[in-house]
Amino acid sequence: MFVGDSLSLNQWQSLTCMLHRSVPDENYTSTRTGGLSTFTFRSFNVKVMFSRNAFLVDIVSTPEGRVLELDSIESGKTWKDIDVLIFNSWHWWLHIGRKQPWDLIRDENAIFEDMDRLVAYGKALETWANWVDSNVDPTKTTVFFQGISPDHMK
Repeated sequence: MFVGDSLSLNQWQSLTCMLHRSVPDENYTSTRTGGLSTFTFRSFNVKVMFSRNAFLVDIVSTPEGRVLELDSIESGKTWKDIDVLIFNSWHWWLHIGRKQPWDLIRDENAIFEDMDRLVAYGKALETWANWVDSNVDPTKTTVFFQGISPDHMK
């Protein structure tokens, strides 16, 4: 399962295309439910999944607005019991204005309109690392974390 932003999406798409090309006559299904895309070869009992979660931690809707929860990974329920998890996050942390998908940031019990993005990213990665330590059996699941992708600005 790929978990992350468009970098993960592109890698998921590339892998599913390569798999399909290697067995072009094999039946497959491709489904999307919410932020989860699944490509399945039933005859091989293989699923390749993509969970869209650019921040790894949760964004929740509240009466105050969309809140980036630095200490919450409820979406991690989807990631449990997967053979291989490939995470990435970074690109969207720097977006501001209309491209920023949250209105507020919650760090433990404190709410902020904004904060240093590197600090927020670090706190989110600590939450993610704690989730991995608490929820992944390393004898059954291999975990990868992809670093920052190259920037396309001049």
